[in-house]
Amino acid sequence: MPAVRSKLVLFRAFLKKQYIYFRRYLVNSMGGMLTVYFVFLLIFWGYRGLSGPAWLEGNTAEDLVVGYVLWFFLYTTYQNVAQYIRTESLTGTLEQLYMSVHGFGWVMGASVFAAFLADMVMVALLMAAAMWTTGTVLHIDLAAVLPVMVGTLLGPLGLGFIVAGLTLIFQRIESYTQIVQFLLIGLVALPAEKVAWMRLLPGSFGAGLVRSIMVRGQSLMEVGIVNLALLFAVGLGHLALGCAVYKRCEQIAMSRGQLGHY
Repeated sequence: MPAVRSKLVLFRAFLKKQYIYFRRYLVNSMGGMLTVYFVFLLIFWGYRGLSGPAWLEGNTAEDLVVGYVLWFFLYTTYQNVAQYIRTESLTGTLEQLYMSVHGFGWVMGASVFAAFLADMVMVALLMAAAMWTTGTVLHIDLAAVLPVMVGTLLGPLGLGFIVAGLTLIFQRIESYTQIVQFLLIGLVALPAEKVAWMRLLPGSFGAGLVRSIMVRGQSLMEVGIVNLALLFAVGLGHLALGCAVYKRCEQIAMSRGQLGHY
């Protein structure tokens, strides 16, 4: 019990850190949310102009809302890991985290989970704003969406660990990490539910399942246990690969004495 209590204290500390950062830099936080919303407006207005009077037919507008919000969630999940390592390395506190009594794995896990909960709030606000703007109505079945969303985020989380590991070695790779955000757009848009091999790509199969639930109104039972098991198997495989790459990069960085220097 004392061990469990100490881990809860660790998680609560990271959750409090998220809140303090948001409140202390409120103007910047709100600016980031407004920027994401305005980018969606530009995409939506461009789509509406291209599609003409028939833009409301079918589920295309709903697909656009779900796809954009899902991309934003995948991107923030990926970025949280890579950005956390880069920030701690830049401030010179990364080596101290490795000496934590909790172990660096628990520290990283608590940080990622706290950021995930904070991102859920931002995603909910973005989705509400997007639905209000477009006049679309989505099926918000939390019992079905949450498990599928968790499985979908495992792939981008693995990508985040790979980028974080490379950051330990090369220190500054921002020009390359920005490529991933455009890669995620393609992964979300791929028709993985129709093409079998695309289901092995990070985030693609889960994005299709989320659209099936939120746009077409399927329940978790209609999605199917087999599809859900495949989603988690693929996601855990990507996460395991990402952690393995990170550990290898960590060993290289330690052998070079780079953890305490930027």
